Amino acid sequence: MKILPCARNKSFAESLAWCGAVALLSAATAEAADDPYAAHIAQTEPLSPEQERAKLHVPEGFEIQLVASEPDIGKPLNIAFDHRGRLWVSETYDYPFPQMDASKALDGIMILEDTDGDGRADVFKRFAGNMTHPIGLLPTHDGAISFSIPKIYKLTDTDGDDVADKKEELYGTFDRRDTHGLVNSFRWGFDGWIYLTHGFSNTSTVTGEDGSSIVMNSGNTFRIRPDGSRVEQFTWGQVNPFGLSFDRFGNLYSADCHTKPVYQLLRGAYYPSFGKPHDGLGFAPAMCKHDHGSTSISGVTYYEADHFPPEYRDTVFMGNSVTNRVNLDRVIRHGSTPEAVKQPDFVRSDDPWFRPVDVRMGPDGALYIADFYNRIIGHYEVPLTHPGRDRRRGRIWRVVYTGPGGTARPQRPRADWSVASVAELIEDIGHANLEVRTQASNQLVDRISRAAVEPVREALASTDNANRRIHGLWVLERLGALDGTMLRAAAGATDAAVRVHVQRIVAERKTWSSLDRELALAGVGDTDALVQRTAAEALGQHPSPSHVRALLDLSGRVSSKDTHLRHMVRMALRNQLREPAAWAWLASGQLDDESMRRIVDVAPGLATPESATFLFYRGRTGGAGLRDEHVGHVARYLPAGEIESLVAVLRDDRVRSRRRLARLEAFVGGMQQRGTKLTPAMRQWASEEVGRALSGDRREDVERGMQLVRSMRFTEHLGRLAEIATSPTETIRLRRTACEVLILVDASQFLGRLGAIPGNADEPLALREHVTRLIGNVRRPEAVELLTVQLRTAAQRMARVIAGALASSPAGAERLLTEIEAGKASAHLLIDRRIHLQLDRAGVADLAARMAPLTEGLPETEERIRQLMNQRKASFANAVTDVKRGAAVFEKTCSACHQIGDVGKKLGPELAGIGMRGLDRILEDTLDPSRTVDQAFRSTLILLDGGVVISGLLQDDKGEVMVLADAAGNLVSYPKNEIVESRTTNVSPMPSNIAEDLPEQDFHDLLAFLLAQRQTDSPKPAP
Repeated sequence: MKILPCARNKSFAESLAWCGAVALLSAATAEAADDPYAAHIAQTEPLSPEQERAKLHVPEGFEIQLVASEPDIGKPLNIAFDHRGRLWVSETYDYPFPQMDASKALDGIMILEDTDGDGRADVFKRFAGNMTHPIGLLPTHDGAISFSIPKIYKLTDTDGDDVADKKEELYGTFDRRDTHGLVNSFRWGFDGWIYLTHGFSNTSTVTGEDGSSIVMNSGNTFRIRPDGSRVEQFTWGQVNPFGLSFDRFGNLYSADCHTKPVYQLLRGAYYPSFGKPHDGLGFAPAMCKHDHGSTSISGVTYYEADHFPPEYRDTVFMGNSVTNRVNLDRVIRHGSTPEAVKQPDFVRSDDPWFRPVDVRMGPDGALYIADFYNRIIGHYEVPLTHPGRDRRRGRIWRVVYTGPGGTARPQRPRADWSVASVAELIEDIGHANLEVRTQASNQLVDRISRAAVEPVREALASTDNANRRIHGLWVLERLGALDGTMLRAAAGATDAAVRVHVQRIVAERKTWSSLDRELALAGVGDTDALVQRTAAEALGQHPSPSHVRALLDLSGRVSSKDTHLRHMVRMALRNQLREPAAWAWLASGQLDDESMRRIVDVAPGLATPESATFLFYRGRTGGAGLRDEHVGHVARYLPAGEIESLVAVLRDDRVRSRRRLARLEAFVGGMQQRGTKLTPAMRQWASEEVGRALSGDRREDVERGMQLVRSMRFTEHLGRLAEIATSPTETIRLRRTACEVLILVDASQFLGRLGAIPGNADEPLALREHVTRLIGNVRRPEAVELLTVQLRTAAQRMARVIAGALASSPAGAERLLTEIEAGKASAHLLIDRRIHLQLDRAGVADLAARMAPLTEGLPETEERIRQLMNQRKASFANAVTDVKRGAAVFEKTCSACHQIGDVGKKLGPELAGIGMRGLDRILEDTLDPSRTVDQAFRSTLILLDGGVVISGLLQDDKGEVMVLADAAGNLVSYPKNEIVESRTTNVSPMPSNIAEDLPEQDFHDLLAFLLAQRQTDSPKPAP
């Protein structure tokens, strides 16, 4: 029997036919010679599944087999297995545009069954339809839990026909402004929670029935109870996690687009994202130093089975949809810290349509791969509306081991766990395959329930199988039947994995008995570092002053190489200090200086008056003085009555002036974040320090002084800044900063004085352009008039900059169009993409109608960009380049916002693997950065109460300030009480004239360096 989606739903079949028509159109369109996105689109025709299989390469001894393909399934996102070993697939034919009208939505969930054991599905049932981007899913005993914009739902099959007929809301509402970063990768934990990820760019507030609530922005991991009762954050950060997997120790691994391919996650830790802050303890350590040549890793599986040969134990598989591969890393341990060692790729494809978006280990031990099969994979590299995006194809593959001792038809140990006996289930919780053990555990808890208690207890008393012991402990714990005798016996097990899970069980308990505390405190002294780490985690979940000593002792024993243990101990120690009684205990004088230094190390992780007071007074009495890096934290959280004492310390003239200035910056920032104004005496002190900095000969101090003038609005120093701004002997950097501050603090006074710079041909071009944009940010009639006068006589490049500055405001945009209509400015300005976007954003009335006669006969914007790209491409082809010089250009020009390897800041997109995009795309990104702008990297405009507009990349809302990154990568804070309005634009903050500003040789070298950032094919295997 074969049940096809089209046979069940006529409208769905009609929709698939439409998808096929679009796909045919896509092929023709993508091949068109004039397609500007051709470099980012596979230029081959789609292959049949059998043709594609011939293009897939796996290691010797392995075989890749087709499980399913279109028309039976299409566009798979996540895959999962149920209690009958059947494969569930979430599909999205509508992606990337969410169809919110359920009657028109094409997406859904399919159940695939292989009835003859040959590995290929032969029964297809559409479990649920009319869904919207149902990325994450997890089968349950009576249906499935799935995400569908905008909520997580429980879908129940009440009559056993494998079709959902009941739908209940469990959690939501989730944000959906970015559809490639939605909720995904649902995984059962040992503890009965469901672990899942929250994707890129979106901001969601999620609540449970018990009142629990979390707020997540962009990448995060969290966990939910399957009945909708509770939600908890698990980790903070990552950019766009897509993929989760557990190992036998209960460690959770995630794949992440745009940071590292794989992390072993530490509960409660913060991970890097784009400009987002950590928790005061720094970001949690990474386990992976490489990037597999791509920032688009999706899906991860830690291999916990015995079908593959032993050398594949302790390895992780990751889908790489950009390089058309499944990557492989070996995991080795340094204490409790994992290290991912790059291995030769496990699957390589000669078909550029191969897009592995999810990888899962099956209950048969094979590796299953969801192939989104598409000509285009990038969410922003190519417009979402591009007709080349395939909307119907998709394949599921499985890789099996057929070498010595292997078989092309590996089988799961049980046909159906929902009818297995207690004895069979107890046998299976000792199986080598973690998927098998999880299915059996859930059956014992959910189906057998209380009747499983005694048999599991008996099995625990007699087994020497560590896996059976681990899962048996969790079964009893989930049933509320794990007694102290069994737990204590497990804590003394010879297998460290059993002892690890004892600590995880103890950590999960809401209230602690004396035994729980005893076992956790004993665990920090275990001989195994991972037991120590999970014991520290347990202590961190149950703060008490009585735990501090044990954690301090453990901290002193941790190897510097065991970064994961060190970070967990620091988090646990920090958590103890959330209890007020812990501070009283610290004040009792029982700790030596080394222990107190460890307390100082973690105190910044607490946003409390107690932590600030401790750092302040410990810094004064501990001999070393108040640390510079703690000044901002102390200023923000110290009780108000103590601030004057802090100022007295900061004014200490014995501290070198350079250090005093840095401390003043931190102090001012902390006071702004708490929303407290400085007293007149404080302002006087700050002004004196600034005056000394501005009159000094150290350029770094002068710039810092100017930034303080900006943040404190010190009008008494504007005269000095005006001298700097107009001095031809000062550096362009200082002059630019001085102009920014003058316009921001007092535009009315300095607008006219600085207005002469753009039209002065003797001034540096970069300064003229910068001042032009600053003037454009002033919402005053005189600013518009000044720019208009300059426009009439400006050369082409300056005219483009002036036009952009005018177009940034409604009044200026109208004046620009009027000038062009009157023939006083060139109509060629209107075919500049950035200017066009700004005019549209400014809301000019009848823009299209007014532009049509002005631009008739002129080259289209796309044509102008194409000509520029072709010119640059031709000159690059004939250039002699140097990758090392290009690396230096990158560090100097791009690293303020972008990161490659360990060089640069992660404010804008990370550029690891950018060479895979090819020369055309890199030229497009540099020459036309506003063509396609990721929502997370669009400029934010804030209008200040002085009438000045500030543009930058929004980084954070810290207390009472908004933090923006400017074009130079500087983080600048603006008090919220001075902000009249803020909004996000569709314009990139990246300068559009980077190629013009760089010398031609530098530009060529930069291109060569970026193109060199590619996947490497020959990693060295781990020893």
